[in-house]
Amino acid sequence: MCRMVGVVFRDEFPMGTLNDLRHVAETGVVPDEVERGHRDGWGVVSFMEGSPRYVGRSPRPMHLDPSFDSALRDVHRLKAPNILIAHARAASKGGAKMENTHPFVKGGVVLAHNGTVRSLPELPKGMVQKGESDSEVLAMLLAQRFDRTKDIGHALRALVVEDLEGKDFSALILLVSDGRTLLGYRDYERDDRASYYDLRIARCRNYVALFQESFMGYSGSVSSVKKGELVSVGLDLTVKSEMLL
Repeated sequence: MCRMVGVVFRDEFPMGTLNDLRHVAETGVVPDEVERGHRDGWGVVSFMEGSPRYVGRSPRPMHLDPSFDSALRDVHRLKAPNILIAHARAASKGGAKMENTHPFVKGGVVLAHNGTVRSLPELPKGMVQKGESDSEVLAMLLAQRFDRTKDIGHALRALVVEDLEGKDFSALILLVSDGRTLLGYRDYERDDRASYYDLRIARCRNYVALFQESFMGYSGSVSSVKKGELVSVGLDLTVKSEMLL
């Protein structure tokens, strides 16, 4: 159970998107929990010379962590055009540890996830998980698919349609990138949790954002990603979508 945002930006990075996520990480409602907030770690990943790099990552609550402010200063210096994915975690599987903190970087691709996959596919022989998060396993399977094809869209489609076919999960809200394209996917189990497992797209002047919840709001055109829909955003801010289910 998490909150996250992915941004493709053509000019200076819109810092309000991360300040917004920090507020949501502090005050956002978590299903079946009395205490508000997504407080079990945070991570920010962007791309430098075509490779994914952590701008910041910590198992501490985002809104209480001074290192998040340091990460914001580094984000301000990122070169455009570029892609950034940020995640604030409310743990459902695996404790608040660095190795369980999203986004995961594996084999040149980045994956952040909201939801829990209760029946995971088996990892191929020789692949060893570092932490306890089900989302790390998804990142490893995605990276393996990407290594075969070098096509991030094909890799994510195969993960959803083949690897996760028939698997039990609360939700598959995914943000994925290879540095050239940002992909967002939305699926969930229970209709009464649809509002929590939301994924929206904001088309703004110099950036496009995929996000789940906002306190401050977005100035551009905002619409929801449908259940079973895959959305892709290129570095030129072109948005495409297709239904996988």
